[in-house]
Amino acid sequence: MASGGVTARNTRQGFRSEYIVKYIFSAFGTTVDVSAENDLGLDLLCNLTSFQGHLIIYKSTFGIQVKSKGTPFKYSGKQATTWLSKMEFPFLLAEVDKANSKIKVFSTWGINKYLINIHTDDEGTFPENVEFITSDDDGLQPPNSETGVIPVGKPILDFHYSDIDNKMKLNQYYEVLSEWLQMDNENYKLRRAGVSRSYGFNSWTTNQKPSLGHGFDLFYTFSPFHNANINKLIIHSLTVQGMYYKASSDNGNNEHFKLKYNSLRKFVVENLLQEMNDFEKDIFKNDL
Repeated sequence: MASGGVTARNTRQGFRSEYIVKYIFSAFGTTVDVSAENDLGLDLLCNLTSFQGHLIIYKSTFGIQVKSKGTPFKYSGKQATTWLSKMEFPFLLAEVDKANSKIKVFSTWGINKYLINIHTDDEGTFPENVEFITSDDDGLQPPNSETGVIPVGKPILDFHYSDIDNKMKLNQYYEVLSEWLQMDNENYKLRRAGVSRSYGFNSWTTNQKPSLGHGFDLFYTFSPFHNANINKLIIHSLTVQGMYYKASSDNGNNEHFKLKYNSLRKFVVENLLQEMNDFEKDIFKNDL
């Protein structure tokens, strides 16, 4: 029961950390609080922006989970993995050290490796918790899909609050964020489409763009579960391609597009026709 004039100390400190992160990230673009009643795991929703004359250009949407120093980044319950799998955009972890006026920002690109290494959508088999493990060491350890532990490595950004008012440093941090988010947006796009592939960096230098000569990581996994999802994606893609070749062939009179269509149709008939719906099957009904 709520009591007048009393609140939880930890909760209050957590809100103070969120205020700080909101102020800092407002320097990189728009930043919106997630209200307490709608907080399902993210504290802030942000857009990375750039300027073009008098206009603000929106580049990349991302979320932020905020914790005070010493508080673990942890989500409880099997539904946490389901929630992560439905996420449409990347999110970052922000650790606030109020005593020293510093902030550390961590990429969570390892979520993608964690999720595509789960070869089912049966929530009953998911880990009881999901916990992100930060570190100051070089090298990124792989996630554990059985225990729900996702190492995120060392921070991608680590700076004093006052740095945000230094134009040169601000631009540097902006470029770092932009590169990490651009990479992870591609991961999210592929994973949500059903492609069990992710890429990122297993080593980097804090406060520098990861592409500057650091360790690159490319990860694939496969299973009957992933294969079924990939086939759905291929069917959608090849149906559009087949329609294009068919229309461009001018009823079979254009030899270039006719050959392309017939070659594509052969692949579809041999590999995908049985999984197609009636409309898709009709596209590939006969050779041109």
